[in-house]
Amino acid sequence: MVIDAVPPKPTPFYFYDLAVLRERVRRAKRAVPATLLFAVKSNPNEAVLKSLLGEADGLDVASTGEIELALRCGWRADQLSFTGPAKTNAALEHAARLGVLINAESPRELEFLVSLNVGARVRVRVNPRLVLKAWRVSMTGRPSPFGIDEEELGGVVPLLRRLDFRGLHMNPGGQCTSVGGFMAAANALVELASNFELPVHSLNFGGGWGLTNDAELDIEAVGRKLRDVLGDREALVEPGRWLAAPCGLYVARVVSQKVSRGTHFVMLDGGMHHHLNATAHLGGEPLPIVNLSRTEGPRVKRTLVGPLCTPLDTFGEVELVEPQPGDLIGVRNSGAYGLTFSPTRFLGHEAPAEYVRDEDSSSHSAA
Repeated sequence: MVIDAVPPKPTPFYFYDLAVLRERVRRAKRAVPATLLFAVKSNPNEAVLKSLLGEADGLDVASTGEIELALRCGWRADQLSFTGPAKTNAALEHAARLGVLINAESPRELEFLVSLNVGARVRVRVNPRLVLKAWRVSMTGRPSPFGIDEEELGGVVPLLRRLDFRGLHMNPGGQCTSVGGFMAAANALVELASNFELPVHSLNFGGGWGLTNDAELDIEAVGRKLRDVLGDREALVEPGRWLAAPCGLYVARVVSQKVSRGTHFVMLDGGMHHHLNATAHLGGEPLPIVNLSRTEGPRVKRTLVGPLCTPLDTFGEVELVEPQPGDLIGVRNSGAYGLTFSPTRFLGHEAPAEYVRDEDSSSHSAA
């Protein structure tokens, strides 16, 4: 993220450096021998999605709305992979008739797709027996609304014979920074494919590539290990946070300060309603926060809070160059799970603008 390129705009706002995003995509494609699908849920901004045309291989979508958004941005239906545990019949039919690949998550979905008689393209999302402890958010090895239990896969084979069966899909969870943990999931899916009753030509290993303040998944090591186990099968991956988070910055302005019973509060004009992920109430670590207006000076610990009338609206205690009223405060790694992940209508505050910087160094509104 190019801090010096932050535009002088009214706060609060998001700022995305598209060159950073594209370089992350290129690095991922160099490292991992797989078709790369960008997870739209992580950042559905239209400028972001358009910037990835010709860079990413496709998109991971999770709703009819995301399908329509992708098409508006210039993506083809056959570049989309549709996941979600409660797809309605209308959503399934819409996707199938467009030619979107559907990751089926239940026998009911498969039965309906067979009834359409349109040769729907499908992968089966699997809920494996394996418990994966290396993922901060684990979605396997237990009862789950996501995917078909590994032990039940044999029962859907007759349905798959009547569809355009493309392979298996697994999304083990989120925020995995362990190469060994990632490969445990990958090896489990490869083994399932090897023992499956039908030929499995492709394997979608999902997303969940970890990116924290101190570590990120070593995708070069993952790529080397995947090459050893894939054989002649096509691999697919669908990261979001790892690709998009470093390209984004959320910017708010210091409104005032006060000391209450020994705690020094700094009040900002932006907060939880714009950036729920940054307020650290969801079990993850706080995002890095910097004083954009002052890069030198004494560093102090201050409790940063937003404008909402709830104690939940806090970024927590942060160490930064001592802020003053009017200073711009930046939340880094805000290119993923930011604006659209947040309760923007709560209390009627205005939504923040979004701006992008492309390689021509211009900043402009990103609708």
